[in-house]
Amino acid sequence: MEIYFERRLDLIWKGKSKKMKTVVQLWKRQGKHCPQCGQPITNQTGWNIHHRIRKVMGGSDELTNLELLHPNCHRQLHSREAGAHRKHL
Repeated sequence: MEIYFERRLDLIWKGKSKKMKTVVQLWKRQGKHCPQCGQPITNQTGWNIHHRIRKVMGGSDELTNLELLHPNCHRQLHSREAGAHRKHL
């Protein structure tokens, strides 16, 4: 299945949307794994693009500020951040 995903992403890389090019770059940079849980990111697991520094806090759309996360990992990360923020209020 990973070969299918890789071929699919390579086809997208050759001429599709800028967003998918970003996904491919992030996916390869991260060794095809989610940095939160360490499990592979595949077509079946899905993914979200996460801004390490939120755009409202001055973060950019540059690759250095982005990472691919599983949708559930992304939700958990933002949930933890929100909880930490509430403790400081």
